[in-house]
Amino acid sequence: MQWITLIGDEKLNLNIIKATEHYGSINCYDVSEIQDRYCVDYGKDHIFYDYQGTSIGDYEENDLKKIPFEKPHFVMMTYTSEERMKEVLRQNNFLNGIYVDNGYDLIVPIEEFIKLDMPVDKR
Repeated sequence: MQWITLIGDEKLNLNIIKATEHYGSINCYDVSEIQDRYCVDYGKDHIFYDYQGTSIGDYEENDLKKIPFEKPHFVMMTYTSEERMKEVLRQNNFLNGIYVDNGYDLIVPIEEFIKLDMPVDKR
């Protein structure tokens, strides 16, 4: 599985993710075994959203300067299909005003991430 981190202001949480219509999904649910995890199931692939809270401990000072929010909130988006992740981020109803951290030195507004064709680590 691969992941990116969604970064937003204090309004970013799993309730915002849950309120978003997930086109093409067959089931959406809280994962009872793991606190603060939400799953969007598309059948052959799925996306997990893990609320990370306000933990900035994983970020170095130069990375924090790229994040414009005074009190940023983080949601890790773990996916099994890169194409599905790209499809979701391109939805016109997906989160606006957030930043994306691709996990290897790119922290940019979601619109710029999309324009860059959503580069991710292929490991």
